[in-house]
Amino acid sequence: MAEVKFLVFADLHHYPGVFYTEARKRLAQIMQRADDEKVDFAVSLGDFNHSVKTFPEIFDDLKNYSTKLYHTLGNHDTDGAALSDALEYFHMPAEYYYFDVNGFRFIVLDTNYYDSSCGQIHFQYRNYFDFPRTRETMPQKQMDFLKDAIATAPGQCILFSHASLERHHEGGGGTANQPQIREIIRQANANGRKVVLSCNGHHHRDNIRILDNVAYFDVNSASFDWLSKPHELYPEELRKQNELIDHQATFQDALSAIVTVNDDGTIKIDGCKSSFLYGVTREMSPNPICDGSGRPCVAEIQSAHFKLL
Repeated sequence: MAEVKFLVFADLHHYPGVFYTEARKRLAQIMQRADDEKVDFAVSLGDFNHSVKTFPEIFDDLKNYSTKLYHTLGNHDTDGAALSDALEYFHMPAEYYYFDVNGFRFIVLDTNYYDSSCGQIHFQYRNYFDFPRTRETMPQKQMDFLKDAIATAPGQCILFSHASLERHHEGGGGTANQPQIREIIRQANANGRKVVLSCNGHHHRDNIRILDNVAYFDVNSASFDWLSKPHELYPEELRKQNELIDHQATFQDALSAIVTVNDDGTIKIDGCKSSFLYGVTREMSPNPICDGSGRPCVAEIQSAHFKLL
């Protein structure tokens, strides 16, 4: 009976002077948890570093830990750099790839494309802001890669992406062509469990939903919730030092989850709980309580234990 155990986190947002995340301290908490739990590996679900060439110091911190960290590209990971620079600093073989551990296949996807008159363009240097309706798109070439990666896998598959493969695109912000992606998953599972779990970041929410016998895990941010409408509730000194802190409901501690998957269909998630920095919650700001998918902001990642059919 095959089993794998890994740590997952999302949306660290290392961006000194802009976001107040103390990302290096949070990364230390996360990676120490990974080492202490003796996981097989750890994975970041994107938005790790807003400008890899400007703020490379956080990559040196990873040398202090024995657990290998795999990266998924987030929309902000190329805000201050070219795609090629991000791949180099993250030590990624390509923008999407897979690796095998303990008989499972882990498929890392890249949802950071937009449709334009010039075709499907990868995000870099914040070029996607003018294309909100076609953002978070996965090109056909990558969907072909996904189909082949699942078909040739030695065992069950787990997917990692930044944008959700479960949320609706309109309003919820999920991947634009998720119906086609989910159809690939459904076809792969037609004769038994092949894809069992899909983990995503991006939305800064905590949610688990089972669709077509696949668990979709919306992994909360390691650091904060983004608030479109600002507030002025943090101490003045912090507000002076961090440009966008008024758009944050910040978590006191780093959030991460330990996920254990068994090939009999059992999935165990050990989350963690925190609180809000200075007690500032989303409800205290001029923003809706829930996001476009009806999910509230909470300072935790839930724990769960269930078995797929």
